[in-house]
Amino acid sequence: MESTPAPSAPAATAGNLYADLSAYYDGFCNEVNYAEQGDFVARAFACLAETSGRDYLDLACGTGQLLGLMHNKGFVVTGLDNSRQMLDASALRCPSAALMLCDLATFDVDARFDLVSCFLYSIHYSHPVSALTETLRRTFRALKPGGVFIFDMVDKGGIGERDVITRLEQGDARFTFCSGWRYDGSSESMELQVAIRREDDAGVQDWKDHHPMTAISIEQVRTLMREAGFSITILERDFARLKEWDGKSHNVIMAGMKPHAGAE
Repeated sequence: MESTPAPSAPAATAGNLYADLSAYYDGFCNEVNYAEQGDFVARAFACLAETSGRDYLDLACGTGQLLGLMHNKGFVVTGLDNSRQMLDASALRCPSAALMLCDLATFDVDARFDLVSCFLYSIHYSHPVSALTETLRRTFRALKPGGVFIFDMVDKGGIGERDVITRLEQGDARFTFCSGWRYDGSSESMELQVAIRREDDAGVQDWKDHHPMTAISIEQVRTLMREAGFSITILERDFARLKEWDGKSHNVIMAGMKPHAGAE
């Protein structure tokens, strides 16, 4: 099947292969075309937004790749992540960024942003569906009237067991990073399985972890967005162009605009 999870950083816990994965995260994501994503977000904002502001929030911002790119495009940028290490890396990459340490479903902002994004399928970290619902509600509240929320997702009907494998050399060590989704086909939960191998002259070390994520359909998300108040556009997950969803593919980009008061 077509769905493919991008690398995502697990939280550090006692006994990890290394305490801070953020130092390696950019290497694991070296196949992600952040520049193309940034261009896409700017184009989508220009086409879909009904606000003249440039205040931007990236949810699950990681090491701040998009923050730096959107800052260079003239946006006033804010990043949100639940990892202090990721936010520390974001601060180094984009010193002008405001940073928020919290979960997706708990941030509390009122009508501050013109544009909010959430990519690398990170919306699925809002688990279970009740948490994802709260994330959508809070994002709607955080937008100014006319502002836009843009995120990518995979329909639960297209979740396969294809793994993404990335290799990285850093210093004298060689790393192999493997991630993939597992889904039983019936529940509202899927699992992101992560495995890391470190090899050097001293030997081999392995580390594994897993993270629950929300399994949900495109139609369910569209309904939740509508209930939150969004005006919705669904696009193909093709960052090279703005193309309306054909109703067949499982990977899409959801774009929700917050209507002005009184708008139908």
